[in-house]
Amino acid sequence: MLSTVEVVQVFLARLAAQDASGIARLCAPTVEWEAPDPNGVRWSSGPRTRREVESQFLTLFATFGLERLSVRQVIVDGADAAVVGAARWRVLATDAQVEMRFAGVFSVHLGEIEQYWQMPDTLAAAVATGAARTGA
Repeated sequence: MLSTVEVVQVFLARLAAQDASGIARLCAPTVEWEAPDPNGVRWSSGPRTRREVESQFLTLFATFGLERLSVRQVIVDGADAAVVGAARWRVLATDAQVEMRFAGVFSVHLGEIEQYWQMPDTLAAAVATGAARTGA
């Protein structure tokens, strides 16, 4: 069974590899979920199955290509962990680049992610995908 820090390390490696099914396999059968849709416009929360988690990441990877993932800090306290970092993505439809800072919060039980909160820069994502505009 993986420790909390090991689960987070594997999650980040699978995110960098754009491995949606691998990310889903790290999760408990039901995950308490809070994260925006990939374009950053709508937030969804509540329980998600592994299949729904995989679908969320498949949609993310179909919208954005990950070019760089850097983790600034990982804080672990027992079963809970927080990750702070930044990512550079390329919008696959337009080839535009977007830099997004993020924080992710995990709760791990028996080596599985039971709770996941993802807090990326949703405005940057929405502008990059054309879902929102800034300025005049």
